[in-house]
Amino acid sequence: MEKIDYKEFEKRYDKFKKNNLPRDFWDEERQTLEFVYYDTEINQLNKIFMQPDEEFDRRLHVERSLTEALSDIAYTGFYYPYTCKYFTLPRVDDKNAKRDYIIELGHTHNHDFDSVVQSLYDFPESFKIEDDELVYYSKQELEYLRRVQKYLLFIGLKDLDSRKPKVDRFRNKRHAKYGGIPIHCYNEESLKDFLSGKRNFTVGKWYEGFENREYEDYYMLFADMEDNIKMYVKLIKKQEDRYDSIKDKFQDETLKDEDKVIITYFEIMEIFD
Repeated sequence: MEKIDYKEFEKRYDKFKKNNLPRDFWDEERQTLEFVYYDTEINQLNKIFMQPDEEFDRRLHVERSLTEALSDIAYTGFYYPYTCKYFTLPRVDDKNAKRDYIIELGHTHNHDFDSVVQSLYDFPESFKIEDDELVYYSKQELEYLRRVQKYLLFIGLKDLDSRKPKVDRFRNKRHAKYGGIPIHCYNEESLKDFLSGKRNFTVGKWYEGFENREYEDYYMLFADMEDNIKMYVKLIKKQEDRYDSIKDKFQDETLKDEDKVIITYFEIMEIFD
């Protein structure tokens, strides 16, 4: 940012100059939410990295999330390592030489989860978290990343090859068909039963107030326990029954013959490798 542009940029935050803790700021003109505060004085890191001729007010902090703002204040934060492709500028000796972004595959990291998700979205084919890096993520985060990656690959999304992707990337025909459809995971034994035709139903826990119903144009995606999508099914009906009516095709040691269960019948429409 040029110095004159930065001065204009600074003006919108003048009313926060006495705030040394983050304040949420909705910029109506740009339709953005920011968290703004000023250091009481130039902090130690900025003293180290400031250039002698720099005239910008380095006390100003404008962050896109409260997490980032508080990380700076408390001198802490998150660390999310992973491997994937990314855009970078090549190193050149001539500082005035024109440089174009190139794509490299390598190890990188981010300090907020949204940025990790962005990397996954941009590069779903090459995104990977190594086994020894799993400790930096929660169980929920890992499950989220795995499900999103498997779905993006399922609809055929490729790694970016340009910083200006074609509009077709955001008008995915496969997602137009399968998007918004619930994804349910089943173990290997159940999936084999479904594929072989041994069983054309799923079994759920009965609850008070349940009512039988028939479906029209209601679909689901069935996946394995690693979120690999295996089939596309159409639901036919859901009904209450006793466990003993289905135990020749479905066994559950926790159920007694007279126990009520909810049985959902389906028809397989497509099978995926």
